[in-house]
This record gives sequence, C-alpha cells and structure tokens, in this order.
Amino acid sequence: MTLEQAALIAQIVGVVVVAATLIYLAMQVNQGARQMRSEGRQAQLTYDQTGVYKFVDFPELGRIFSQEETPSFEEKTKLFFWMIGQMRAREYEWLQYQNGAITRESWETYRGVIYFVLGTERGRALWEVCSGYFNPDFVEMVGGMMKDVPPTDLWDRLEDVV
Repeated sequence: MTLEQAALIAQIVGVVVVAATLIYLAMQVNQGARQMRSEGRQAQLTYDQTGVYKFVDFPELGRIFSQEETPSFEEKTKLFFWMIGQMRAREYEWLQYQNGAITRESWETYRGVIYFVLGTERGRALWEVCSGYFNPDFVEMVGGMMKDVPPTDLWDRLEDVV
C-alpha cells in the first residue's frame, strides 16, 4: 500500500467518523428538544392546576365573577390578580405557539380557558382594566376571540346543580 492509498483510506475513515458524530449530535439535540418541550408542558400543566385549585381554595371567586351586586374592592382585587395570572399563562402559551414550541392543537386546548376567564361581563370589564399589562398582539388576538361571544351561563348552571 502506497502512502497515497493510506491517505485516501484515512480520509474516508475521517469522513465516516465525522458523519457518525454528526448523526449522534443530531440525535442528542432532538432528544434535548423533546425533553425541553416535555418540561414546558409539565410547567404549563402545573400552572393551570394551580389556577384551578385557587377556585377550590377560594370558591367565592366564582360567585364574585357572576353576582349581580358590585363586589367590594377586596373582591375585585382578588379577581383582578387571579385574572392576570390566568391570562399571563395563556399569553405564555400563545407566545410558545407563535414560536412553534407548541402545536396548534395544544394552543387551541389552552386558549379555551380564555372563554372561561372572560366569560362574564365582570370578567370582560376586568380584562379591559388589566389588558394593558400584556403583549399588544396577544390582546388583539383575545379581542378577536371574544368578539360576538355571549357571556357564559356556567355560574348560573353551577348554582342550579342539585
């Protein structure tokens, strides 16, 4: 074997090693991306559950959203900050969808909560007060979602359950 043949074989082996390394790195990056998406979904789930459990800890939130009497300042404050928390989570999910980090199907599932949060006239009035704290494009998207959507009767139906 000549020196030239040995050099060609070494080049071929080098190309194979580089290709194998690139394939391995691509697999590692893909696995890391899947892990990050999984952790992101877990964080979203945890946050959503925390918001739901607020209603278990403070069931009066539902009553305050739907009652005819004007709530006290303290009650409005509770609703206001609960709403900011819930809508901030939806904004985060929307941004993740916009960046391609979550699928359209996932986003459509998450955004359904907006109909609940803004389901009453009081909820919509509070949104008008706090929407300035959110991404303007998100606020515009929410406005389009809620346009011509009638208020929910969830709270009345819940009250009527025997």
